[in-house]
Amino acid sequence: EFGLSVGESAKLAESAGEIAVGLGMTLEESQKLLGTLTTIGGLSTKQAEDFAKQAASLAEANNVAPDEVLNDIAGNTELFATYAKDGGTNIARAAIQARKLGVEITDITGSMDAMLDFQGSLNSEIEASVMLGRNLNLQKARELSLAGDIEGFQKEILKQVGSEAEFNKMNVLQKQALAKATGLTVDKLSKMVSKEKE
Repeated sequence: EFGLSVGESAKLAESAGEIAVGLGMTLEESQKLLGTLTTIGGLSTKQAEDFAKQAASLAEANNVAPDEVLNDIAGNTELFATYAKDGGTNIARAAIQARKLGVEITDITGSMDAMLDFQGSLNSEIEASVMLGRNLNLQKARELSLAGDIEGFQKEILKQVGSEAEFNKMNVLQKQALAKATGLTVDKLSKMVSKEKE
């Protein structure tokens, strides 16, 4: 299926079956995950299997459903190709962090992409600062976005947004301006802020 030899295909199918059973995924989901990790991530079948198990353990340790995290990764080959470092462990951590904050990793990388439109991002930041009556500084978030640091980016956005109490005091227009500046929707930003203290 992925341009592999018969032996490699058989090994991949066997691994997909083991992962599906072990991690509560469907066979199709685990095949998609292994396909992403081996073809896009350049991992061997064994490395991909180890990655899936480590990511699942990390998710469980963080009280996040492993299959949700692994499906977030499997369904985003472009994300993996763009941001993966060190065999993709940074993607696993960032996907878990996003789920803990009530969003998906694609919500975060979409926000990061918005930050890379520097002029648009800067304009939105100024508008939000005026609306909020305080200085919003997204320079660090733009730097982290450019560096591909998804985890650091999530933390920086939350730092700039402030506490849930502060967020809840804002009026609708202020929330919309802040969401636009961060490249997120109001509901995603609201979820992240409310989940952060947990």
